[in-house]
Amino acid sequence: MKISRIYPLTIASALVFLPTTAISETFSYTFISASYEIIKSEVDGIPEDLEGNGISLSGAFNIANNFSAGASYSTGSADVTSDGITVNGDFSSFSIGALFHMPADEKVDFLAGVDIFKGDVDIDVNGTFVSTEDATGNSIFAGIRAMIADNVELNGFIDRTKIEDDSSTNLSFGGSYYINKLFTIDAGYSFDSDSSSLSFGATKYF
Repeated sequence: MKISRIYPLTIASALVFLPTTAISETFSYTFISASYEIIKSEVDGIPEDLEGNGISLSGAFNIANNFSAGASYSTGSADVTSDGITVNGDFSSFSIGALFHMPADEKVDFLAGVDIFKGDVDIDVNGTFVSTEDATGNSIFAGIRAMIADNVELNGFIDRTKIEDDSSTNLSFGGSYYINKLFTIDAGYSFDSDSSSLSFGATKYF
């Protein structure tokens, strides 16, 4: 199991939960957020898919009119069984990043940013620990957020993620329902050529 099979999923799903609130038809970029992800990925050489789940915690603070800074932490596990052999990976990653945002019109924002991250995966085979793999990487992303109703937002992102010598292009789509002006329930779907992530979460704004 390659470490690069897991990390793009956590990065892509985290993108779905960038700040997504609207107050008087403007967007906020100061928040804390939590999400639960269900992940799935193809693995070279075997017919079965790698499957698992994880949680992500993230936050951001608007530092200027068009810029914010943030950080996130993700942890979880995934496994695959083939020919009676089960390989399991327990993973965690930490990222920091910067985001540029500007209005495209009254109810749409354009966003672009960069994240750098570091993580590790503990791998065991049939319950026996085998090794720990460490990795660092970065992602460059862009997207839009749009209010389609007073209490509903849709968003979409594309990002290029590089982990060591591997790279992938991920697409993410999400939506938020506003319980009130400062609290949302979120859902999203992210995928690349051989991996996908379904996410559910909540966000609190300040």
